[in-house]
Amino acid sequence: MTQFDMKVIPFEAVYNFRDMGGYQTKDGRTVKKGLIYRSAALGKMTMADKERFETLGVKTIFDYRDKHEAQNNPNPTFLNARYIQIPAKGNHAFEMPTNTGGQSFYKVVSPEMFCDFYAQMPFNNASFKELMATIQNPENLGLVHHCAVGKDRTGIGGALILLALDVPEEIIMQDYLDTNELLRPMVDRMAQAIQKDFNDRELQQFYALMSAREDYLQAAFDAMEVRYGSKTAFLEQEFGLTQAKREQLQANCLNE
Repeated sequence: MTQFDMKVIPFEAVYNFRDMGGYQTKDGRTVKKGLIYRSAALGKMTMADKERFETLGVKTIFDYRDKHEAQNNPNPTFLNARYIQIPAKGNHAFEMPTNTGGQSFYKVVSPEMFCDFYAQMPFNNASFKELMATIQNPENLGLVHHCAVGKDRTGIGGALILLALDVPEEIIMQDYLDTNELLRPMVDRMAQAIQKDFNDRELQQFYALMSAREDYLQAAFDAMEVRYGSKTAFLEQEFGLTQAKREQLQANCLNE
């Protein structure tokens, strides 16, 4: 069994659900398991899924979707979990495909536009500011953060968490790219459903937008460096994560 397989928590009707623990930091510590999970939307959970979820000790469900998305596919209610829903899309011009029905989004939005989306998301974003404040309180962990498919908004959120924990960027990138394997069955089904209405170029664009691509997340990393000079300065100035606060967060979330 690979490290990837060990992270994935199988559900019947939830995609891309995995434990973000187990990664090694730059100083050799490891992220504790069972504290932070990432996922696609939770709304289609079966009864068996809900029973499995209850065993994970989740105290906080952090939802990056907007109000319309959340209303169309509401999260299940768990008595022991606090629910936070703050849109992470920001003021970007396009609507997420879960709000548009999908097809027009994939025909109009280009991969270049998506790189720009990623480059803007980490900055002045109320959702990520709340996320980074939330994880600093150990009482809020375990936490699962999710959007619609657990790729873009969750990809940035996951990268921010792992950056704050001092996980190397190449590991953060791999955590992001692992989404492709976990979403492949869903993406293939979607492609079959739409291919009759798409030409070859549009279908290629659909696959590009439904993929976790290195250039997307790299656009966010590069923007942090350009705006602040370093990711350390970015974390401090965007989220108030001073060295002392990062050290406390790491003490809470890392094994020696």
